[in-house]
Amino acid sequence: MCSVCNAASPPAEDAIVLQLKWKHQFQFAGFYAALKEGYFADEGLNVTIREVDKHRSATEVVLSGDAQFGITDSSVVLARLEGQPLVVVAAIFQHSPMVLLALDSSEIFSPLELKNKRVMYQRNTDDAALLAMFTKLGLTEYDHTHVAHNFRDDVLVSGNVDAMSAYATDQPYIYQEKHIPVNIIAPIDYGIDFYGDMLFVEEGFLRKNKEKVLAFRRASLKGWKYAIDHQQVMVEWILANLNTDKTRAHLLYEAKKTVRLIQPKTIDLGSFNANKFLGIAEIYKQLGFAPLTGEIAGIDYQEYYAEKPRYLVLLFNIALLVVLFWVCLMHYKWLRKEIVMRQLALRKTPFLAKHY
Repeated sequence: MCSVCNAASPPAEDAIVLQLKWKHQFQFAGFYAALKEGYFADEGLNVTIREVDKHRSATEVVLSGDAQFGITDSSVVLARLEGQPLVVVAAIFQHSPMVLLALDSSEIFSPLELKNKRVMYQRNTDDAALLAMFTKLGLTEYDHTHVAHNFRDDVLVSGNVDAMSAYATDQPYIYQEKHIPVNIIAPIDYGIDFYGDMLFVEEGFLRKNKEKVLAFRRASLKGWKYAIDHQQVMVEWILANLNTDKTRAHLLYEAKKTVRLIQPKTIDLGSFNANKFLGIAEIYKQLGFAPLTGEIAGIDYQEYYAEKPRYLVLLFNIALLVVLFWVCLMHYKWLRKEIVMRQLALRKTPFLAKHY
């Protein structure tokens, strides 16, 4: 098995690295499929896929230049608001999988039941959708006791917390397998709809490698179509080729839940909406995570392909100047001709007058 998978061992200058945001699992199956089925190779790309960096986020890895592409969530909007040159190439998850879990026996069915309870979540941008949900319902940070996330899945059973943030595509299965009923509190049910996993790139790299970025996007989305249509095959491939701590049944559960968030039957794979980005940006500002003057212009990769190359703009300007010069020259010649004709007419007038 391997923790890092690649199509080949290309020269360093030709290597493309995709930095994942978490460990190997079905969450990233489309990219594995693009590698497995040769879609990256068909586009002339030599790709290495790296699982989570324990010391740096995917955005930090990409900004450092150690990876060309990365996977992150809607926090990429915050990064752009803060002036970081990150560009979204494709939205894979149309909805965020971030939810709160609580034991059914706790009788916590909505955020309103969290008052005076111990809630474990990350008090940062990753759990911004949860904080936005609290705010929308009029809840403040003083209405519950915040517990720093320890990323252990047994905390609900141990009774150390009453609710915890989790991924709906993955962690509920752990309790289901143990026959422990849990309640899922999802921000989307309260009107807070963030994107989930998105493919992104650094702006400078995109500007210099526009065709390569499009090629990577095409291969990745083709891979996701394959993964969606061949979930069982991809689960077996993950088990056989990657270091994963999940069982076959767990990965199949994740596959089913993942496809529901991708919504391939109703939304084009990889597509995203600029207005949704603006809405997410406003939420980050309202929560105090981003400056009120922050802008997200440039976050959409399509903006860079609408730009005219500088040499074309230069040629257009030169051609325009030539046309203007020609028009001015023709006008000047016409005026000269008019002046000469009038002068001749004036000279003839006295001569004609003498004959009457």
